[in-house]
Amino acid sequence: MELSRRAALGLGLSGLALAAAGCTEDLRRPASPTPSPSASSSAVAATGPRGRTLVVGSPGRLTSRDPHLQWDSETFRLSRQVFETLLGVDPETGKAVPALAESHEVTADGRIHRFRLREGVVFSDDTPCDAAAVAANVERWAAKDEREDVTASPFVSVFGAHLGEEDCRLDSVEVEDELTLRLTLSTPLRHLAMALTAPHFAISSPQSWERTAHTPEGSVSSPAGTGPYRWATAQESHAALSAASAVRRGAVLVASSTYRGERPQASPVIVASWGRVGTRLREFRRGHADVIDVVSPPQLRPLVESGAQVLQRDPLSVLYLGMNMAHPVMGSLYVRQAVAHGVDRPALARSGLFLDGTSMAHDVVPPTLGVANEDAERYDINPREARDLLHLAGYEGEPLEFLYPTGTGRPSLPTPELVYARIAEDLGKIGLNIVPVPVPADEDYQRTVREREGRALHLMSRDGLFRDPHAFIEPLCRSDAAETNYANPHVQRLLQRAALAEDDDRRREVFGQILASLALDLPVLPLVYPISAAAVGARVQAYPTSPLLDEHYSSVRLSAD
Repeated sequence: MELSRRAALGLGLSGLALAAAGCTEDLRRPASPTPSPSASSSAVAATGPRGRTLVVGSPGRLTSRDPHLQWDSETFRLSRQVFETLLGVDPETGKAVPALAESHEVTADGRIHRFRLREGVVFSDDTPCDAAAVAANVERWAAKDEREDVTASPFVSVFGAHLGEEDCRLDSVEVEDELTLRLTLSTPLRHLAMALTAPHFAISSPQSWERTAHTPEGSVSSPAGTGPYRWATAQESHAALSAASAVRRGAVLVASSTYRGERPQASPVIVASWGRVGTRLREFRRGHADVIDVVSPPQLRPLVESGAQVLQRDPLSVLYLGMNMAHPVMGSLYVRQAVAHGVDRPALARSGLFLDGTSMAHDVVPPTLGVANEDAERYDINPREARDLLHLAGYEGEPLEFLYPTGTGRPSLPTPELVYARIAEDLGKIGLNIVPVPVPADEDYQRTVREREGRALHLMSRDGLFRDPHAFIEPLCRSDAAETNYANPHVQRLLQRAALAEDDDRRREVFGQILASLALDLPVLPLVYPISAAAVGARVQAYPTSPLLDEHYSSVRLSAD
């Protein structure tokens, strides 16, 4: 069996071991530019001669078919199948490489980025993906949206402000010819190439932006992309779900007949939302799913006993405890320091709530990105000091709301209820009056956190949507300040210096200074760097894994039924 980038997990179980066959093909190699087989109808696209249904059990529901202004991993899980970005990620080096853009050139001063698009690419609505269409996408990203009152703008996070505003680093977007796009910056941005690989910046058909589709959740925006899959029609979804009778509801993708590359072997793809860990395991063992994501430690033995392969991802995420600095109690640095000394993070990392290899976090940036500051303030577990700090703060038992998601999971937080319970117990021991606020799976958790003014604490994770420290630090310190109400002008100036730094060593030094400031200010308490994994069944011969969660179902290989 061939499995992409697989690492066998150490189970700590006598007599159990995972197969570790070598990978003999690069599953994430860009698709061949040979034409895809023609399809005369959507029915052929959905159930063509090579089509085989792939069922993926995910821990959360799809919140949007449009990745614009989204941040949740479940939206990106599917949007990565439907849309492409100008630049992609090399699976071996993690560097930005051409994707929709055939080439990417940058002038010596770093201010002009020129993208040459691939010829003959069309969206699944049969409109051309040319420079004008891509320019329209950039302008859409750059425009202020009313939803930004509660949702951070990915464009602002990367470029500094909306197009036309004083702090925006993008001066202009211009169409040079049918296939050439030019972005002109006011100052260089060292993180720009990597940022354009993020799923926020997927390219979709401008003519499809107003198109809606009827789903069980209601009428939803349903843009067209250039990827190997497209959103299934209502009729196709009904047919796929009826054929997979054990799956009552799920998002359905079908192979796109307009895709320029090789037709995916797996089609249709059903992504079923099974929030509970036990539900995903049960459905997998019954043979109702080929893949389940977000494997938790208690699942390992039954998975291995059922013949599953458990595929571990390299770590590139952080789980943290957010603290609302606008809260009358949490605004006190003494209280935040008490929390930092009160949570037993080493015990949490080895608690069995996370997979082996999970380590305690000191910083909000994973160690693999190489910007850790060893001289930054460190907070060891010290309940006595924590209680003394609460006394200095004048804390008198005021209730503190603690938000956490329920009935769901995510790669960096497989069992949020149990993680909450352990942290709340630690905080209770130092004298904090914790009030649980569970947020059900059918609510937008990130939106709820930002909108609930009375919150004191919340669990949150940040995944590496692109491989650069900027992706972890900037939203927390500037563009997504609504999460913790943290604003430090010194840190924001340092972010500007990091964006401009030409020397890698200088850039790492600046990021280290930011991490030192964060450790002193404590808007968040980093908890752990989680290890995540997916499990695949016997039908799956090859499955791609990625620390960026940049996993494409077009690379899945299935055995003959």
